[in-house]
Amino acid sequence: MKEKIIYNIKDRVVRIAQEKGINMLEFFSQLGLSYGNFKGVQKQSALSSDALAMILSVHKDISPAWLLVGEGEMFRKTPQIEERAETYLNAELEGVSNAVILSMERVITSQETTIKSQEKTIVSLEKQLALLEREISLLRKD
Repeated sequence: MKEKIIYNIKDRVVRIAQEKGINMLEFFSQLGLSYGNFKGVQKQSALSSDALAMILSVHKDISPAWLLVGEGEMFRKTPQIEERAETYLNAELEGVSNAVILSMERVITSQETTIKSQEKTIVSLEKQLALLEREISLLRKD
């Protein structure tokens, strides 16, 4: 199904945020742009090539042809292999990081429990040692 052509490039930029369900202020802040430049009279002004490059680098799934001239589909048909690999790797690393963090938290909790137990054992042994030293001292006096 062909996308409806949106003739104003700034309207297409706004459409990206709408389609992705991103809050407008967050969307434009992430791109280093002002939402005010995409409303009212300001939306008729030109968009810099740096802004276009930023949009396409942050939103790699957007078709450059659609963004620049309004032709074709908004989203690319299939992500490039590098993008898919990067997405997969990031998800894997994030999962590993979270798993490692949870595992380390469990180890730390276990070690803290062991330390508390050993501190109690040390206190108990110190008391026993003190009693034995008193007994030895009393036996030597006899």
